[in-house]
Amino acid sequence: MSLAFFVMASSSPSCEIRQLLVHVYPGGSKASGAERLTVFYGRCGRPVKKPRYMQAALAHQSARKLQARRLGTVSVL
Repeated sequence: MSLAFFVMASSSPSCEIRQLLVHVYPGGSKASGAERLTVFYGRCGRPVKKPRYMQAALAHQSARKLQARRLGTVSVL
């Protein structure tokens, strides 16, 4: 096997655009049957009604800020 094969195999496809959302559990319980609200966040770091796409770097930066607030489970998709 050549070195080019290992370089090609190790690189994974990356997406530059992501969505940022927070799962909020009103009762405080994260059990499997618990009610869960999904809140989408936009480029300005504010909640929006529909999912918005943003740059990956901005999404991860905003996710770190939201995790510090302890609102719920933060996801970057």
